[in-house]
Amino acid sequence: MIVALTGLRKNGRTLEMKRLALLGLAGLALCVAGQAQIPYSTGFEAPTYTAGSSIVGVDGWFAGSGSGNSQSASTDVAESGDQSLKFDNSSLTSFYSVRRPLGTLPSLLEVTVSVLVTGNTQANRLYGLYLSSSATGTLGSTILGMTIAGDGKVRAGKTWGATYSGVTGLIGTFDPGTYTDRWLHMRLTFDSGTGDGMAEITNQIGTTFSQGYTSVTAPMGLNLGSDYVTSTDRLGVGYFDNLAVVPEPATLATLGLGVAALLRRRRK
Repeated sequence: MIVALTGLRKNGRTLEMKRLALLGLAGLALCVAGQAQIPYSTGFEAPTYTAGSSIVGVDGWFAGSGSGNSQSASTDVAESGDQSLKFDNSSLTSFYSVRRPLGTLPSLLEVTVSVLVTGNTQANRLYGLYLSSSATGTLGSTILGMTIAGDGKVRAGKTWGATYSGVTGLIGTFDPGTYTDRWLHMRLTFDSGTGDGMAEITNQIGTTFSQGYTSVTAPMGLNLGSDYVTSTDRLGVGYFDNLAVVPEPATLATLGLGVAALLRRRRK
């Protein structure tokens, strides 16, 4: 009887240790997944961002190219919530950006943002998302970027020049009536294991332009900005909303499968 009880105690203790270990691993995996899902996201909402005021100095944002001029949080239009980031280039017609360090990157990075180009934006005005080679990099440090122009032309590439040159970085042109005064969705991805990157933009009716790139330098920062192709016909107004820096879905799926496997083993 004593032997039997001792065996039960040992078996019970072993099972309890296994249970605690599994729960600990599951908790750690869930914690990592939770931290990885949204390393950074913003909708430029109050009270963090004040409508009519620059976002420089707010929530980790710094002045980029052109001292970060022409931008402010705005209640004019928003994809969700009440505010977005506005670049008003009706009088300030050079190139401008705000920048933010990316911090520690996952092996598979995805940066997304929604952009709206107003209908009165002229052909050579550009609005874009840029990844930079340093945490303090401005537009000149672009290693992967994408822009949409007032005439619907989409440009992308591994240099700043590719995002504004007349033809070098051109990857597509939206049809009239499908890209202004509506939200477009930009996406940049980077795989640190292969050095591959991708730029993609989609409109509300599903038209998509994308381009893949190899040997992309690891990004350390991002810029949201306004630029131009030539010094004529470059007035415009653009908005950004719902910026997110996250691991690619495959990374999240792997984490999720790991947790699910742990829980299945626990139930057996």
